[in-house]
Amino acid sequence: MKKYGLLGKKLGHSLSPFIHNILFEINGIKAEYKLYETDNVSDFVKNNVLDGFNVTIPYKKDIIDLCNNLHSSAAISGAVNCVDKCLNGYNTDVYGYRKSVAELQSSFDGKVLLLGCGGVGSMIAKQYNNNNLYIAIRNATKDRIESLKKQFEGATIVDIENIPCEIFDLICNSTPVGMFPNIDNSPIDKTIVSGAKAVYDTIYNPYTTKLLSIAQDCGVKYKNGLDMLVYQAAKSHEYWYGGTFCDSDLHKIISLTKKELDKKW
Repeated sequence: MKKYGLLGKKLGHSLSPFIHNILFEINGIKAEYKLYETDNVSDFVKNNVLDGFNVTIPYKKDIIDLCNNLHSSAAISGAVNCVDKCLNGYNTDVYGYRKSVAELQSSFDGKVLLLGCGGVGSMIAKQYNNNNLYIAIRNATKDRIESLKKQFEGATIVDIENIPCEIFDLICNSTPVGMFPNIDNSPIDKTIVSGAKAVYDTIYNPYTTKLLSIAQDCGVKYKNGLDMLVYQAAKSHEYWYGGTFCDSDLHKIISLTKKELDKKW
């Protein structure tokens, strides 16, 4: 039996095993998928015996230097969330995000406010035109602002507490603010949300975050990242062993995962 898993720090409420085990079943692959929590990502990779693994907070950038090779998806995005048996690093979040957000925002043009710029945030930022991109970060020191300005030339970098009053075509949250167990928190308040055309939260646990509740109250269309999770998981199977899935399979898994998430609440 092949062995796969998710590498991270705090994984107790992850839905990844549930999703991946269904994906293996669809492709007729005998495999198991487990959670691997560690404080030392280097030791984990050194002692790795898995056929492949995913990577989540806070190791998506740390893992880069531990990979033998980087796929173009990881090199361009600057983060790795999928590693195969040969320690080749990939980024499947790009595929997952674009497929997911396209259902909310048909075009990748327009003015975008990105909250946070870590592993996922950096990947998301690279999907948009810098001249229309606002990146809001917490505790925006001068050095951090200058670093982001160099990385995303033309983008506007602001402290998350001082976001300008603009009408954004999309507000995207890539921070962990609002994630279980801190479900009563939102990275921004109603003043900013009310002026948006759409709000996307990469968080899916809880299914409706505080940020999305605010969007709902403001009559702004919104979406969470649950299907992004499923889409990026399916893409990992493609890299691991050539797995393929039709949209009907993926939509069924999204529905089943939503029911599984509801059980946790």
